[in-house]
Amino acid sequence: MQSGPLVSICIPVYNGDKFIDETIQCCVNQTYKNLEIIISDNCSTDKTVEYIKRYNDPRIKIFSNETNIGLVGNYRKALTYATGKYMAFLGADDGMELDTVEKAVAIMESPEHKNVVLVNTYIKIINNESKVVFIKKFIFGGGPLSAYWGIRSNFLYGSNTIGEPNGSLFKKEAYDKIPEPKFRNGNTWTLDLDMKYELMLLGDSYMIPETLGKFRISSQSTSNRELKFSQAKLFREYAMAIYKDKRYKLSFFWVITATVNSWLLQIARNVFYILFIKKKA
Repeated sequence: MQSGPLVSICIPVYNGDKFIDETIQCCVNQTYKNLEIIISDNCSTDKTVEYIKRYNDPRIKIFSNETNIGLVGNYRKALTYATGKYMAFLGADDGMELDTVEKAVAIMESPEHKNVVLVNTYIKIINNESKVVFIKKFIFGGGPLSAYWGIRSNFLYGSNTIGEPNGSLFKKEAYDKIPEPKFRNGNTWTLDLDMKYELMLLGDSYMIPETLGKFRISSQSTSNRELKFSQAKLFREYAMAIYKDKRYKLSFFWVITATVNSWLLQIARNVFYILFIKKKA
């Protein structure tokens, strides 16, 4: 698609030279061409910036922080540079299929879905070699999704069911209405989920029933290396924060459900890492 509203793809990165080229490739080769690809570098000490500057594409805009502002700070920073009608967030080691943006914009621009502020997709879980090791589908299927079930499905499952940010598209107009400080309920494990929760308080969401997003779990990813044994604890903390936020009208039943299921899921997740995610030598 050669025309249409501007879409901002926001990529925060820190020492991501191993996968950043693959991530940028999936952006510049999108079938939807009216893009700005925003990269917020958090003082990388490897060759990340060097690799990015090799691209001769005016759509790529790189911003370098003067000091390292941490994972959460750089997440928020990357999103502040967006100028498009629609925004997308992409991990620096993740990706999406080449027609992802085109399909998401088509839904957003459809009069039938004028109240939709967030579009998600099914996710391919990939490893170090970019091989698919698991397909993550939404438990309630595809199509329109109410905020009620979009939010509560995560507590029933004990984790993020509506998908990691890869392949998700949302309205900048809605994002700008999220109260400051943005994502105050989130933590290092639930930051992207909190963004989606905030968006769903402002409108409908839509789940494309196709595996368009790619989420990498490698031996060096945050999900595996830093959060492996604390994910259940962090999800429970997030559940409590949402329970205390009166905008969500959440009963304590959902907190209990999330606590039990998140611990069970953490056991299953760690077994999965051992069996399918290769360790770095």
